[in-house]
Amino acid sequence: MNLNCYIIDDEQHSIEVLSKYINQTPGLKLSGTATNPLLAIEELCNKQSPELIFLDVDMPQLNGLDVADLIGPASSIIFITSFREYAPEAFEKNAIDYLLKPINYPRFLKAVTKVMSNINSQPQRNDSSPYFFVKSNIKGQFNRITIADIRYIENIGNYIYIHTDKEKIITYLTLSEILSKLPEQTFSRIHQSFIINHAIIRSVEYAQVRVSEQLNLPIGGTFRAAFREKIQRDTLISKRERHTE
Repeated sequence: MNLNCYIIDDEQHSIEVLSKYINQTPGLKLSGTATNPLLAIEELCNKQSPELIFLDVDMPQLNGLDVADLIGPASSIIFITSFREYAPEAFEKNAIDYLLKPINYPRFLKAVTKVMSNINSQPQRNDSSPYFFVKSNIKGQFNRITIADIRYIENIGNYIYIHTDKEKIITYLTLSEILSKLPEQTFSRIHQSFIINHAIIRSVEYAQVRVSEQLNLPIGGTFRAAFREKIQRDTLISKRERHTE
């Protein structure tokens, strides 16, 4: 199994060196690079998180330490920089290692070996991440969405509204795009304009889902059969009861 690697560094030469090292190292695969950390975050929001990210600390658009906070714990991080004084802060971010430029291959290999040993010693993770990021309507801002906090998602015009327990987040996506990030067993598209978290359902009727005393969400005809089939997996029915639809 290869570790997918991603490089974020504002120096193209550094990217070229790290890319060469990754490509010549068995067990590593380069999945992408970026010189702009904002564009890197946007790209990583729309794909499966790489196992390993090489992250430059000192970048003009966004400090690498802040990028690490936005990326979260889904990826292992090796920080890279020309400045030794960043080391204490880097390890506070739970970085696996810290490489000083110019980076030589033996030191690179030592850091990568540490990552591989760390991953192999951990229990197998679930394939689905517990969160993802979406681009907000404020330029350069990305909002972290914890999947368990989502109540339902609504499509209005060209935007979707993610309703959580605490807030409503607006982003420019399609329902199909966001549905691909959600666990299939607990989220369903029930209408052309709605995705619902099964955890908030109070009752299901033929053409609507009751969420609360004040809120019902419609069930569209196109999605009705698939949704009813899914909830039947978690429905208890007595063997003595005659099943009728």
